[in-house]
Amino acid sequence: MKNSIFTILFTTAIFIVGCESNMTERSIGFVTGENSDTKWHLGTQDAIDIVSTVDEFWTIQDYEGMRPYFADSVEVFQPDGTYTNTFDSFIESLSSQEFPTWSYNYAFSVDLDPTIGGEYVQAGFSVNYPATDNSEEYTDLHHESYYVVDGKIITLNQFAIRGDSDE
Repeated sequence: MKNSIFTILFTTAIFIVGCESNMTERSIGFVTGENSDTKWHLGTQDAIDIVSTVDEFWTIQDYEGMRPYFADSVEVFQPDGTYTNTFDSFIESLSSQEFPTWSYNYAFSVDLDPTIGGEYVQAGFSVNYPATDNSEEYTDLHHESYYVVDGKIITLNQFAIRGDSDE
């Protein structure tokens, strides 16, 4: 009986010690310039959830629902070269455009320095623009880069390439 108890305790101790990880946090890639001593790390689902929530509001044009997720001084760089530096001017720029439909294809988050906060959420969309008097219907592929700090989008960079119009 003593041997059985000793064996169980010894096995349990080995199991517990074996579960502890001495691995350092995984980092990848490189950065040049003043941050050249850092590498990219995986971000969090929380930052992705912010972008996903914004997409839900954006889809139904509920711009006031989007407001809590953006810094008042958000900087937005749109594919057509439009630059805005407040949430209100960003929304104003949206209302002067045709409203397309889109599918939200992917999102992931990376973090340059997990000790200071702030994550870069990368998201992709297939954006369908309706036919107008001057153009046929077409699809663009959009990549958007959101910089999220403390639950707020600080910058949004949008990029677009013309997709296959026969999709």
